[in-house]
Amino acid sequence: MRQDLAAFVAEVRMYLRDYPELNRLIDGEETSDRMIAWAVIDTLDDINNRPPFVGSFTVSTFPYRSLLLRGTVITVLESVGILQTRNQLQYSDGGISVGASDKAPMLMQWVQMLSTSYEQKLDKWKISRNITEAFNGESVMSDYYFLGGYYDVFDRVYR
Repeated sequence: MRQDLAAFVAEVRMYLRDYPELNRLIDGEETSDRMIAWAVIDTLDDINNRPPFVGSFTVSTFPYRSLLLRGTVITVLESVGILQTRNQLQYSDGGISVGASDKAPMLMQWVQMLSTSYEQKLDKWKISRNITEAFNGESVMSDYYFLGGYYDVFDRVYR
């Protein structure tokens, strides 16, 4: 795994607090480094391919690290929730009821809460970046960019 991706995977794990000594009900880590790396790549794919298109980023070139972190965490939690749902089992014996892998509703609440903020921040960031690049002539050119250019020529010629 590339060093920048490995470092980011460690950041995601820290945010999730997914360490064996903190996971009292499961043995080891809940999410593997490989799964977290997949979630990072999936999140970058979503960001890079969602309009407006403002460039193609990697872990090392993405300028808004906390946005990438939260998008990755949402992807991990969605995946864990799917696993929990698939393995959910309720059983009872002798008047005692026990549920195994019954955390899906709680995970869905976390995903919903994080997704709302993430989607808003992502949309605002992409729009502001697109506007900035359009005014600088680095993106799809805006009419305002061309008008500004014409006024500059007009001022130099007719002044």
